[in-house]
Amino acid sequence: MLERELIQNHGVRNVVVDGQVTGFQFRLRMPNYRGVWGSLIDGVDVVVDGVGFDRELPRWTLQGREFSIQQLRLTATEVRWQLDELATITVPHHGGLAVGVHDLAVDIAIHAPYIPAEFQPSLFHSERKVTILP
Repeated sequence: MLERELIQNHGVRNVVVDGQVTGFQFRLRMPNYRGVWGSLIDGVDVVVDGVGFDRELPRWTLQGREFSIQQLRLTATEVRWQLDELATITVPHHGGLAVGVHDLAVDIAIHAPYIPAEFQPSLFHSERKVTILP
């Protein structure tokens, strides 16, 4: 079940690859009133405890497939972020996040083909406290 907030409370965790913590993950709900093609997603700016991560850095998992933002923009014309689907955002960050409570803020950037180019992308902002468990 989707939570009302864009940043979902469940799914926040550190990513471990071959015994090393390589980053962290969280889940986002679609911010618009309808789904959007992957090629119209323009990234997500992530800020954790005042430290920012560039919009180009996070990887997106949609429909069970992982994409860089460049892959979404250029080749993901068959992938949609549906209204009822969570996107998993993976942020590469050596060591991940410390165990405990963190302030997480995002600005999701999405293009809408029916809005003039000079007003693009549309930004959807959300902030939430999240917890990393041991």
